[in-house]
Amino acid sequence: MLIGLEGLREPVDIVIDSVGGPQLVAAWGLLAPGGHVQSVGWTSGEPAVFPPYATVGPAKSLSSFVIEGEVGADLAVLAGLAAEGALTVETGWQGAWTRFDEAAEALRGRRVRGKAVLEVSSR
Repeated sequence: MLIGLEGLREPVDIVIDSVGGPQLVAAWGLLAPGGHVQSVGWTSGEPAVFPPYATVGPAKSLSSFVIEGEVGADLAVLAGLAAEGALTVETGWQGAWTRFDEAAEALRGRRVRGKAVLEVSSR
């Protein structure tokens, strides 16, 4: 699994992008013919400005995704699978809830591979 687009020189078939903005535009430019970008978030908060004719040429696609509605039951299933060891969850950062600012900065800075986990004390 690759984090970010740095170092990519060859066309790719699929990009799952949660950053948006200029990274989404760069991801589009890296797609092979028939490739697809799945936009699942927009953490950059920046506009995606495609240069003229960037969307003209071999067929490629871009689609968006958002989770709406009640997700509690689905999350319970995923948590159960993770607890059983049937689902591998890569944790790239873990720390106390009071360090949420560090976790957020690490995620924004793209220094976390996998999930950031905040520990909540029951005290």
